[in-house]
Amino acid sequence: MNEHNEAVAKIIIGISTNALNRTFTYMIPADLISSVDIGSVVLVPFGKGNHLKEGYVIETGHLKEKPEFQLKYIHSLKDNVSVMGELLRLGFWMHSRYQCPLTSALKLMLPRDIDVKMKTFKTLVLDDLQLKNLQDYKGSIKDNKKLSKRYEILDFIENVCVNTKGNHYYFLEKELLTRFNTSSSVTKSMEELGLFRRLDETYERKIDILHAEIPDKKVVLSPEQDQAIEKVSQGMDQSDIYLLHGVTGSGKTEVYLQLIEKVLAKGQSAIVLIPEIGLTPQTIMRFTSRFGSVVGVMHSRLNLGERYEQWQKAKNGDISIMIGARSAVFAPFEKLGMIIIDEEHEHTYKSERDPKYHAREVAIKRALSHKCPVVLGSATPLVDSYQKAQLGQYQLLEMSGRAVTGAEKAIEVVDMRHELESGNTDFLSRSLYQKMEEALSRKEQVILFLNRRGYAGSVSCRSCGFVHTCEHCDVSMTYHRHNGRLICHLCGASKPLIKTCPSCGSKYVKGFGAGTQKIESHLKELFPQARILRMDQDTTSNKHGHEKLLGMFRDRQADILIGTQMVAKGHDFHHVSVVGVLAADMSLNVQDFRGAERTFQLITQVVGRTGRGSIKGHAIIQTYQPDHYSIVHAIHEDYKGFFEEEILFRRAMVYPPFCHLLNIVTTSENEYQGRELLDQCVRVIEGAYDQEEDRLFAVLGPGKTNIGKIKGKYRNRLIVKGSSYKKLTLVMKELYNRKDRNDNYKHVQLSMEINPMGFN
Repeated sequence: MNEHNEAVAKIIIGISTNALNRTFTYMIPADLISSVDIGSVVLVPFGKGNHLKEGYVIETGHLKEKPEFQLKYIHSLKDNVSVMGELLRLGFWMHSRYQCPLTSALKLMLPRDIDVKMKTFKTLVLDDLQLKNLQDYKGSIKDNKKLSKRYEILDFIENVCVNTKGNHYYFLEKELLTRFNTSSSVTKSMEELGLFRRLDETYERKIDILHAEIPDKKVVLSPEQDQAIEKVSQGMDQSDIYLLHGVTGSGKTEVYLQLIEKVLAKGQSAIVLIPEIGLTPQTIMRFTSRFGSVVGVMHSRLNLGERYEQWQKAKNGDISIMIGARSAVFAPFEKLGMIIIDEEHEHTYKSERDPKYHAREVAIKRALSHKCPVVLGSATPLVDSYQKAQLGQYQLLEMSGRAVTGAEKAIEVVDMRHELESGNTDFLSRSLYQKMEEALSRKEQVILFLNRRGYAGSVSCRSCGFVHTCEHCDVSMTYHRHNGRLICHLCGASKPLIKTCPSCGSKYVKGFGAGTQKIESHLKELFPQARILRMDQDTTSNKHGHEKLLGMFRDRQADILIGTQMVAKGHDFHHVSVVGVLAADMSLNVQDFRGAERTFQLITQVVGRTGRGSIKGHAIIQTYQPDHYSIVHAIHEDYKGFFEEEILFRRAMVYPPFCHLLNIVTTSENEYQGRELLDQCVRVIEGAYDQEEDRLFAVLGPGKTNIGKIKGKYRNRLIVKGSSYKKLTLVMKELYNRKDRNDNYKHVQLSMEINPMGFN
């Protein structure tokens, strides 16, 4: 081989920083030439210390001429993991669209820790000949008290083997040691005597929910379901986008199931995205009951080993359906036949970390590569999505009727201003209290929704107005009664509640604004016989927290479920007759143009939790703004009416879908440096727009973010309204480059995002 024609690879180093957002050339060792390919994951010596770093091969070739300096060699190749070609191209696309380091995008395509291996256990293995030797040896130590543990283990093994009557016998060492309360030294010594072999055996990690089942009922499709399935089926080999707008209970899941049957029949795979981990159990049970072992699952509550095994199964073709949250969109299927995004309106489909991608955009890009359809399903689609359907960019599928007729449902709006005027200062209106009392007397269930966890929203002094705020963040601290502490929900800082005001010495210190803990405490006083469950971030923090609480409520081990938005979405409880929304207008009072949209979505979802079985349902909506159009249309489940009013507001104020928003945020320890950097950003932005087709509608700011300080660092914001997404990405690139070249702002963090789902 010519010395200047040796095999080399261009590699992206696995460190997510703009400074390393380029390729480095490495020599490929002779023993790896046949193995290293585009998409391979390798370990390479990097930097002056030659520390081994993970890298991604994006190009291979041969040296054409002598390099300027000595090239280093690839150290080793990671086994069983690589970024397949289509996903590698997707990573480059995300790098361009979201202006993120390429490494950040490529990491999404792989298990989070690719060093995780299949789970192994020490296993004792013996054949019939060894069984005979074991029986002889066991007889020789029967009366030896020092070897009693050996005798007990061998006696157990013999009995199992005799009853099994096979040629080879397997025992998990860990189970034997636990059963007989001894250590591995006992089994090691018997291995040395040749009584059996101790081997490392690989076992699949069991994900409980994949092995749970519910009866798979044969469903008679409604005409609207039939039409939706037929329409999508006609475009199975095209990358069309379908918006399935189906009211709660219209049978969207059954449509998904039957479409996937068609995908599997073609020898292809499907991805099903769901927004909340709390929705995962019942969704997976529906799919496993229909499709069995070909269903996989991917979400953040799985441990590293479970995630790795699910990824490998998808890559190897052992599963054909991947269900999960946002990250499941990267499932490494080679023959992808469909991507379904359920509850497509949910903001959790947008990543808040780099890369700040939206799963819907990634799904559409993957569908283009595989020439397969994307189905977006929702009872309350995003205004942006419905507008695209109106313009013909998406194909609209309407399902306005319920597939399964439930019981009658009554919806009541309570004006809490009138409650106060009549002397009721309780968080429960008189109507809601009465309906709850009647339901509990009939042994029916109740769900109460409040989008605030904790015991009290803030703690303040009624004498001087002092409020307990976080020392590191610009927010009030929340009182948690179970541990008597004030906690910041942003940085986690906590301190004990001081009952004397530190400002004026008054003892009139009190919590204001009820949280889920306070509601739970008060409900126990109002309904002492009721069994109450609270479902919020505090009670569902462990791995199976959602499944456990929802399972208890579904099995009627509780009468009242109180919780945040996770209780509102998708759950199918047939014994719930009363649902109460305690502060329906809370999301209207935030600095976000999507406030009305979120209010409409939330109320519609909550109302949908009642009247799902044979019991008449009552939904009580408590609000201080009963005439707001989002609430008026929500109680009538009138999405089109809401859309028509909301789209007028968006057009008049030039908000999406009539523009694209670029959200620019600086974070700095110096209060003024971040603002100065944004002032410079304004000049760059205004200078960049000189063409009529790329209109700059407005530059808003700079100013403080909604929360001006988090973890001791000051946060400032600039919002840009523009007509062109591409132009905004070019602006982002220029701003990042200028910031990197200016040492005056090296301690200022600059973060940018196009079309964010929220403004904090």
